[in-house]
Amino acid sequence: GASLGAAVPPPGYWQAIAEVCRRHGVLLIVDEVMTGFGRTGRWFAIEEWEVRPDILVSGKGAGAGYWPLGLCVVAGNVFETLMAGGGFVHGFTYSHSPIGAAVGLAVLDRIEQGNLLDACRRSGSRLRAHLESAIGDVGVVGEIRGRGLLVGVEFVADRATREPISRSRRFTERLVGTSRQRGLLIYPAVGCADGRSGDAVLLAPPLNVTEEDIDVIVDRFAEALGEAGDR
Repeated sequence: GASLGAAVPPPGYWQAIAEVCRRHGVLLIVDEVMTGFGRTGRWFAIEEWEVRPDILVSGKGAGAGYWPLGLCVVAGNVFETLMAGGGFVHGFTYSHSPIGAAVGLAVLDRIEQGNLLDACRRSGSRLRAHLESAIGDVGVVGEIRGRGLLVGVEFVADRATREPISRSRRFTERLVGTSRQRGLLIYPAVGCADGRSGDAVLLAPPLNVTEEDIDVIVDRFAEALGEAGDR
């Protein structure tokens, strides 16, 4: 998300994290609020690394924007431990909504019936390929990365050294502005280098985006990048 701009873990990373947690009896909690429900081309991003968490939290895509819906899922052993201690009683005023549950079920049906997981993987590959073709050689583009339709573009002052752009230039903010002027909404990810410096943005179109939509997105983004870089 805004912290790292769709940075993809290196091979073996999640397996190593899971092994350390298991060895020390630590619960592995996975945050899939942004990446769950098909955003990366799988139901949940962690599936790519064949790791099963003890606790998974998700939201956003669970309701597809039609209803504020979030959830926390626990493994059987965690559930049994909680129940043995009398259960975990929680709630708030707007929880346990039958309308929200109905929306969530409708979203699941739409993802399955529209085969949107496969569509997301195909569209994501097209989006990254078109971005590489359109802006891959632009001097400030350090990396184009991501999975499915969660695609990040990181910008650097020097491609060889990966030196971040000075925050005084407010590069990401300018790019967000020039993109908006063209009718394209992008997600800023400032601080991805060291918590302060580092400019990146996310492109995350809907799972049912068309090939024509992707072409428009890339064209407008390339134009906005050119204008932001010229300032």
